Amino acid sequence: MGTRIKMTPPGGVQQEIVSYESCKTALSTNDRAGSFSLSLLSFDESLVDTFPVGSDVQIFQDENVFRGWVVKPPKSLDGTFRTLDFEGSSYTSRTQKIIVTESYTDVAVSDIVTDLFSKYVPWATRINIQSCTKVVTIRFGDNYLWDAMEQLCQIAAYDWYVDENLDVNFFDKSSRVNPIVLSQANINFKGGTSSFTPDASKLVNKLWVKGGKATSDPFTQSITVGTVPIPLLYTPRAPDGTSVAVTIGGVVKTVGIQNINKVGTKHFLLNASEKLLIPDLCVSGTGTIVYSYEYPFKLLLEDLASQLKYGLFEDIYKVDVDDKILAKEMGLQYLSRYSSPVIYGKIEPIEGTYKPGELIKIEIPFLNIDEYMQIKEVVYESDTSGIINPALQLASRERDAVSILKDMNKRLAALEKTLFNDNDGVVEKYVYFGDSISTPTFVDDGLTWFLHQYHICGQTICGTGVIL
Repeated sequence: MGTRIKMTPPGGVQQEIVSYESCKTALSTNDRAGSFSLSLLSFDESLVDTFPVGSDVQIFQDENVFRGWVVKPPKSLDGTFRTLDFEGSSYTSRTQKIIVTESYTDVAVSDIVTDLFSKYVPWATRINIQSCTKVVTIRFGDNYLWDAMEQLCQIAAYDWYVDENLDVNFFDKSSRVNPIVLSQANINFKGGTSSFTPDASKLVNKLWVKGGKATSDPFTQSITVGTVPIPLLYTPRAPDGTSVAVTIGGVVKTVGIQNINKVGTKHFLLNASEKLLIPDLCVSGTGTIVYSYEYPFKLLLEDLASQLKYGLFEDIYKVDVDDKILAKEMGLQYLSRYSSPVIYGKIEPIEGTYKPGELIKIEIPFLNIDEYMQIKEVVYESDTSGIINPALQLASRERDAVSILKDMNKRLAALEKTLFNDNDGVVEKYVYFGDSISTPTFVDDGLTWFLHQYHICGQTICGTGVIL
């Protein structure tokens, strides 16, 4: 099929480019924007300034199709030869300049993706948005759509991009498997192009997960009432459906807001910003005040098997969420990814169509490689002779933690929960639990997961004492 190039200026007519000096396309899960570079040689001015910034570009390299838009169209002159260079990105990059302001309460992640693109990206279809039933409460306040999508992908363990048909792809990382097997037996990759490197630069087996602020369970503080304001231990909060309750001598008292409710109308007035309860109609007695408060949550995840094998490697993982359950899941996904060295690889297939995010089987007995790896980057380069050279960047696939997380959340709900203090204030802690399950995968690779390797949030009780 060779290489074909079609370019359309903004508001203009599509033209097919019949000759080129060089042509290269790249798509990546690390840099979802993708890129292309194209160099044309012209003997006259017919193509000069024909394709300005914003021009649509479609590049067909055998069965691979790349679609993007011109970001930079530099031009140069050498004698009578005009060189026109075009650099650009895929349409995924357009979301870096789209600002969204939305709030969602108890909405499935895939429904959020559908809603965002239907409202803010009318030029993109939404055929390949896979269902993700994880329900979240989340707010985007003047966020770039790109950043919002990255956050949703972190939460769901999904990937995303806008493809050559201008369709949004939002999909489970383990759901797309390339049918090609690159192997020594098939002789379908170029000799001398395969290399694989274990990388421990991000190794972690004791992970502190830090997020936003969580709201505590109702907290009871004993008080003695007099004529002076009563200091509260924490800034009082009353989540939806609750209220600050004051009981004196067994009798529930009325509570108002200072500077909103008039003096002399309530038993007590509350000044939340100053953390004060001010006596008004009630000026004596003893009792309690019950309220909630916010605290920065910090979670601890450990992989003891990894610690035993590699030694202790600690790290801090910051998540931009205020939901502890989401923070636990995102932390576990990160830990499962990096508690062992990640194997990075590169290989140049002889032919085939490949997409970033796909899983592909690699079989190279001489290097002891026999596993599925995730395609991180796909580069196609066409030379003037018509030869197309594909190249893949690979990484060991991320473990499918979905079944673990579902099972884990059921157990977390039943755990004894306590609180302890550190330099950040009150921190939630969960006591050790143990269990193991087997997670089904798209191939029967015998993968077994041991949840008892993970110590969730703080303290572990074992036969030798308490590990902190």
